[in-house]
Amino acid sequence: MPALPRYSVKTNRVENPHVVLLGAGASIAACPRGDRNGLTLPSLQNLEDVTGLGPLLARIEKEEGHLGDGFEAKYSKLAALPKYDDERCQIEAAIHDYFARLRLPTEVTPYDLLILGLRDKDSIFTFNWDPFLLQAYTRSGGIAKSPSIHFLHGCVDVAFCAKCKVKSNAGIPCPRCAGPMEPSQLLFPVTEKNYQSDPVIADEWAALRLALDDAYFVTIFGYSAPVTDVAAREIMVKAFSASSAREFSEVEIIDIRPRETIEESWKDFFFSHHYAIFDSFQHSQIVRHYRRSCDAFAMASLQADRL
Repeated sequence: MPALPRYSVKTNRVENPHVVLLGAGASIAACPRGDRNGLTLPSLQNLEDVTGLGPLLARIEKEEGHLGDGFEAKYSKLAALPKYDDERCQIEAAIHDYFARLRLPTEVTPYDLLILGLRDKDSIFTFNWDPFLLQAYTRSGGIAKSPSIHFLHGCVDVAFCAKCKVKSNAGIPCPRCAGPMEPSQLLFPVTEKNYQSDPVIADEWAALRLALDDAYFVTIFGYSAPVTDVAAREIMVKAFSASSAREFSEVEIIDIRPRETIEESWKDFFFSHHYAIFDSFQHSQIVRHYRRSCDAFAMASLQADRL
């Protein structure tokens, strides 16, 4: 039976979280002219060219034939060929090194607006390897209580302490026990991902399930649910479909693809007509209703007041 969100009419506050999912499109939108030092933000369509891996992959394809279209398909095929383990390690190291060099521009970006525009009851989950979310979180620290942040595919600038179950910036000791921290493992794009193989990533996915099960508003920013993320898609749809407040909740997609393509891609995630599609983060619920995104939606949908 559907349940109303945890909403106080007296204070007009919603305690259910606003959950944000980030893909590569969010980082590209944050740095349309490159990062602070002019480095290009790669997508899975141009990753091999931006990171200089084109010649290596071309050599392998000369030996093996066509590996597939796009980096996802090529890497997934390569991962199934043990004789190229050394080359695969080279590819992974080159990608890690490139992403580790990326820096947010000095001006305000969508990442800063996300950190400051949400509250500590809310959560941000990113599929990106780049350090932008953590950099925005770090430079916004102390201004206001921040949402929790989670790295579903790992991050080049995150480290974890298995003993204390703590994640923090790479290169520093554990803030609790002062012991060494292990660098985050990057989850590379193979067709059949195992989200349970790494305990740290497993914990991040467990947090996503809990957040979606309780979500009142969901924003999907720059994430297209690519073909190699079948498992991710199933996990998200199952978790959100089980939410008792789903019939009252809203989903917004921020994506520059054609509307019909987006609707087809996410139709299993929507409940009835409870969704909106925008081509810019500036139109999002977070920007329009800073730190009151869920409250504003409750006022509109439960109190029949305008957004």
